[in-house]
Amino acid sequence: MPAFDKRVSDFDKANTQVLGISTDSPFSHENWAKAVGIQNYPLLSDVHRTVAKDYGVYWPDWNANSRATFIVDAAGKIRFIERYGKGELPDPDKILTEVAKLR
Repeated sequence: MPAFDKRVSDFDKANTQVLGISTDSPFSHENWAKAVGIQNYPLLSDVHRTVAKDYGVYWPDWNANSRATFIVDAAGKIRFIERYGKGELPDPDKILTEVAKLR
């Protein structure tokens, strides 16, 4: 998400790593990142749908993942989940607020 790319330094200051994960191929990620200007956080490809299924965001009708934000603490425990409908995007300010609550 371009909004997160612009705010990576704010997430770094909050000792938080931003990652993008989807069922798209690495080739698709590379092209999308170039098209929208993602440069500051990694995009991970879940072509086998393992992560999407493990995190409960697999969308079988589309053989893809639905959009969601997860905050995972240093121990690997999920501390926050927010799911989004078609066309909805996560708000970096809201996610940073949720990260701050974990301190």
